[in-house]
Amino acid sequence: MQKTIRIGTRKSKLALVQTHMVEKMILEAFPDLKIEVCEMSTKGDELLDRSLLSFGGKGVFTQELEAALLQGQIDLAVHSAKDMPMEFPEGLGIGAVLRRGPVEDVIVTKDGTLLKDLKPGSVVGTGSLRRELQIKKINPLIRVKLIRGNVQTRLRKLEEGQYDAIVLAAAGLDRLELSDENQWKFEHLSSEVCLPAAGQAILAVESRNGDLRKVLNAIHDKRAWVELCAERAFLKAIGGSCNAPAAGLAHLDENGVLQMDALFAPDQKHYRRVSGTLETGFDGNKGVCLGEELAEKLMQGKVWLVGAGPGNMDLVTQKCLRCIRQADVIIYDSLATDSLLNEARMDAELIYAGKRADHHHLRQWETNALLIEKAKEGKNVVRLKGGDPFIFGRGGEEAQELRAAGIEYEIVCGVSSCYGAPAYAGIPVTHRDHASSFHVITGHEGNHKSGTVLDYATLAKEEGTLVFLMGLKNLPSIASNLIANGKDPKTPAAVIQEGTTARQRVVTGTLERIAEIAEEEQIKTPAITVVGDVVTLQKEIKWVDSKPLYGTRVLVTATEQMSRHLCEVLEEEGAEAVAFSLIETEPLHTEAIEKMAEEVESYSWIVLTSNNGVRIFFDALRKQGKDVRSLADLKFAVIGAATKEELEKHGIFADFVPSRYSSRELAAEWIPTLRADEKVLLARAEEASEELSDALKEAGIDYEDVALYHTAVDQRKSEELNRILPQVDYVTLCSASAVRAYVSMLDEVGRQSDPRIICIGPVTERAAKAAGLTVHQSAVVYTAEGIKDVLLYDKRVVK
Repeated sequence: MQKTIRIGTRKSKLALVQTHMVEKMILEAFPDLKIEVCEMSTKGDELLDRSLLSFGGKGVFTQELEAALLQGQIDLAVHSAKDMPMEFPEGLGIGAVLRRGPVEDVIVTKDGTLLKDLKPGSVVGTGSLRRELQIKKINPLIRVKLIRGNVQTRLRKLEEGQYDAIVLAAAGLDRLELSDENQWKFEHLSSEVCLPAAGQAILAVESRNGDLRKVLNAIHDKRAWVELCAERAFLKAIGGSCNAPAAGLAHLDENGVLQMDALFAPDQKHYRRVSGTLETGFDGNKGVCLGEELAEKLMQGKVWLVGAGPGNMDLVTQKCLRCIRQADVIIYDSLATDSLLNEARMDAELIYAGKRADHHHLRQWETNALLIEKAKEGKNVVRLKGGDPFIFGRGGEEAQELRAAGIEYEIVCGVSSCYGAPAYAGIPVTHRDHASSFHVITGHEGNHKSGTVLDYATLAKEEGTLVFLMGLKNLPSIASNLIANGKDPKTPAAVIQEGTTARQRVVTGTLERIAEIAEEEQIKTPAITVVGDVVTLQKEIKWVDSKPLYGTRVLVTATEQMSRHLCEVLEEEGAEAVAFSLIETEPLHTEAIEKMAEEVESYSWIVLTSNNGVRIFFDALRKQGKDVRSLADLKFAVIGAATKEELEKHGIFADFVPSRYSSRELAAEWIPTLRADEKVLLARAEEASEELSDALKEAGIDYEDVALYHTAVDQRKSEELNRILPQVDYVTLCSASAVRAYVSMLDEVGRQSDPRIICIGPVTERAAKAAGLTVHQSAVVYTAEGIKDVLLYDKRVVK
């Protein structure tokens, strides 16, 4: 064994005290050894005016010491285990850990005011987001301010009044023998309210692998080692480091059972906390298993069981929309509003779990398993259901499965068809003169039930309105059972198909004949049945079929922004517009765009052909630090009213807009007005036609063609597209790109469906015909309003 051991340490008083603790333990075991303490300065000690994360994290406290170890300048390095990064340089590792000290965090004040009692606006110093999040749970009205420096420096800042309180580790105060100082008042925060950092209160001795094993074994504490293994494994598994907004505290009891608590705030704002136990003994590898298990729990996603309403986009709740827009995975069924998928992120996974062709795409147990699987992958999952998830939506069953699997979930209520569909049919389910209650009954009981469990004797006696959901197939049985148990055969009844949507149909009659009438009128599912005197009000109150396009269902395939505008225009006339974007624009990031923005003043004309192009063009200018002042001497030509309006939002009025909104018309009307010395910028889509560029070339005009964005096809929607097509009256196509996407997604069912195809203009029409589609009509004016006029004209002709 070597006679002299050189121990490297930082220069702070606490670091030196901790190093002397290691020195003392080594000399107690090996009194003949000589110890040399080598003080070193680290980057973390020198940069005190910035947060650790701003210049590399807490690893900056160890880098210089590790370099000295690798170069043989020192034999050991002493660190606070919580300050150590997750990865070690090759050849180095933790050789030993010392017995753990007190683990708590401590609030230090001059007057003894407790954290919870600090006045609003009091300034509390800490450099740890982990601590900040937890202490603000105790007192949300404090102000947390960054503090750096060694313990003495921080205490001095408190004394000077820069802070009303500071947060320090109890172990450090003990080691510096400050715990009994009368000058300061200490409030120890239990780990129940403020969980400490992983490795807090443990001293770690870093060494070259294999060196000084006998010495290191003599000072090594097996209990602290198992605890540290669990805590560091947790940090590593969450992909964090000692700087992550995370905490972990393990405790190995006398029976060899390791108990651990952990928390994590992946969004830097909201943390979750979990706990677990495992019988490990002194096996560090088992400690690793517990740490990884808790990390898996904390990294789990969350499931939202969301009600999508009865089928009308205007009846979808704001919270439903928020959930969809934030979801990583959406598992939906066919009763949900089709337009809702347009609200999903482009990178969200869409999974259909509903019923098609008389069979379930996913059985319920498969859906339950899928929810759990996706959540355990760390995904935020929306389970999207028609109506309300807790009204015959099996949401309760799914919640039970999630609870049993330990998955966090939330219920998002939706408007139920049990009252929404009757309301849209003009039937109030309650009315002072007719019904003081209403009762919702499933008309389709689960297959696991033998016979009927519905108490028809009680139902027949009810004076209130009876609403049967999902019962069209069983309607003859429902009616006969009610009559057999005393319900008046002449009781008014109604069946409502696809209530609240453009395909809504309503038939009324008496209880004894309602099943026969529904069959004669070919009422289809989904449908609900209403039984009661309130049905007599239907003809008097009905209200939704007064607009010219009522009953018309239109599939809108344009980009999200165009779809939103076109849907608004169509819905004003009573149509049910299904926003279902098959394409989306994705901005490009190229040197050509950067060069264009840098040299924008060199052009005479800028041509923009879409509102997306306008937005991306100005985004590119902003990235180069330019605003509209750099465009003072330029002129703008645009295609389309929407492009013109978007340009005006940026404070610029177009100098030229062709009489008809197409590249061909722009070329014909605008290019002859150009001078030979003018330079043109075409800022448009990567897939743009060559009509403009060819015309400019032929006219001898200098131009540059810069692709700002490209059009991506949303292939996730192909299956859903083919399901929807048989259910719509019209499909709108607003670009050649949309045509190509539409055709690429069609399967045999989609090809056999027969919706009327409406194109926005001749360019789109030519692309559609070239792709083999039959175009019913194209707009005369190439706008959303032009498409609306085609539908209004078509409706008049059909009538």
